[in-house]
Amino acid sequence: MSLPTLALTRGTFHAALLALLCVTEPAQSEPRLEGRFQGRGEGILTLRVADVSTDQNRPEYYVTTDTAVPNECTGSVGGLATLINPGTLRLRQKGEGSEQICEVTLRFSPDRSRVTMSAQSCSDYHGMSCDFAGALKRR
Repeated sequence: MSLPTLALTRGTFHAALLALLCVTEPAQSEPRLEGRFQGRGEGILTLRVADVSTDQNRPEYYVTTDTAVPNECTGSVGGLATLINPGTLRLRQKGEGSEQICEVTLRFSPDRSRVTMSAQSCSDYHGMSCDFAGALKRR
């Protein structure tokens, strides 16, 4: 018993190749955002970024960040972050009983090994002596 042979014309070969290229991932994808980072700002900073996407076309990340100044203060904020562009995430949280919206912006280096974190209106989450702003490195 012989196996059937597949006869491809030039047109069907090109169509099949195009279909294959459309469904395969690119060989050189961008470095991933998720991971653990540590660094310094006004205190010691830690950052955890987890990819919680359920749809490949709609990336979602869960971010938690902590800050600590020894013998002065500690703070933490976390939640779903919005992808602003391929290298920037933004976390927005509204504290209970507060009108302020804490906004933490994460700007990743092109190789994703470093993060610059900035924050606005987050004192409800860390007190006056701490901040979520600083430079962090991947761990």
